Amino acid sequence: MSDLSLDGGIRLPEACKGDRATQVGSTKHFTGGLVLGDGPGERHGVESHLEKCAALILSYRRSTLELRTQVRFEWSDKFGEIHEHYIDIATLQTDGQMIGYAVRPKERASTRYLQELARIRKQAVSQGFLDNFLLFTEDDVCPVELFNGKLFHSVRRPDCFGDPVAQDVVRSMTGVTSVGDLVAATHLEGTGFRAIVRLICSGHLETLNYERIGPKTLVFKKKEV
Repeated sequence: MSDLSLDGGIRLPEACKGDRATQVGSTKHFTGGLVLGDGPGERHGVESHLEKCAALILSYRRSTLELRTQVRFEWSDKFGEIHEHYIDIATLQTDGQMIGYAVRPKERASTRYLQELARIRKQAVSQGFLDNFLLFTEDDVCPVELFNGKLFHSVRRPDCFGDPVAQDVVRSMTGVTSVGDLVAATHLEGTGFRAIVRLICSGHLETLNYERIGPKTLVFKKKEV
């Protein structure tokens, strides 16, 4: 897609590459959209709040290289009849594996549904379409991971002014330091905080503890900026 000259050259996100268009609106359940990925990103439709949470969590995991939604897979039932199943989310991992996720609340995961998923999983793995196929329910939503995923998503746009300042601060840091101290060293307050969070998201900084990221969070340099 070509660049669009809007307010200095903003490029619009790519259209979703999913094999099925999600609902734009519904009177019975949550629908929405997310822009995920580096640069301008790609639009993704979601059809439940749980699906939105799953997309945010999985997208910002360090092990995720690429996230796809609504991936079509053809499978056969015990009578040999062919059916289409749309995998809600599929993630290409940094180790090369492709993991599919069926996003569904526990109360709607009936025995019949689970048996169907097991059959789909067996065929998808045996055909090399997926390396694994997992059920994602509300039990898989870690509050810490969701909070940090939302935070990473909210600051994902680069800042041509704040980012270089934060990078200079991080280059000179040694040992373990709090996010608040790094922000103070930038003298940029909120702009500095967002820039430091981006460096955590990119893996240049690593949190010492598994926690919600904030000013008191301790970090160390994982790789050079």
